[in-house]
Amino acid sequence: MTLNPREYDAEELRSAARKSDDENIRELKERLAEHEQTADEAVRSGQLKQLLFMHSSADEERLQRPYLESMPGKYAAEITLFEWLDFLLERGGVKRSLEAIEYYENIGWVGDEAAEKLRNHVRGFAGPADEESHSDFEMADHVLSLVFIARLASME
Repeated sequence: MTLNPREYDAEELRSAARKSDDENIRELKERLAEHEQTADEAVRSGQLKQLLFMHSSADEERLQRPYLESMPGKYAAEITLFEWLDFLLERGGVKRSLEAIEYYENIGWVGDEAAEKLRNHVRGFAGPADEESHSDFEMADHVLSLVFIARLASME
């Protein structure tokens, strides 16, 4: 028995193609989400390893709080600062970023001068408040912030 393409119902073929495409797209989105989550976990793991390495190689005198008294004036420090601010703003928005900076100041991760400069930068990026599109910071986010603080402190 041979199949004759002229005998196929065109609407049935279109319907089958749409279902197949929808399933393929859904499967592709799921695989991308899994890969993105794995990549995000790998980045965080790498950042934590970097923090542990910085901590183990630092002088005991340099590990006193606040870890970051003021912002270093080097170009590399500015790049690191803006990477950190980009992370904070993307994750938590302006309001939560300002709250996080205040928290870091209160627990002694950043000094008064550094905290004020951070707040000024965050306010400079302030746009329309859209807090629903952002989420609260998790412990892993604060650890990543500590990595950025350690990087900046190492550049002083």
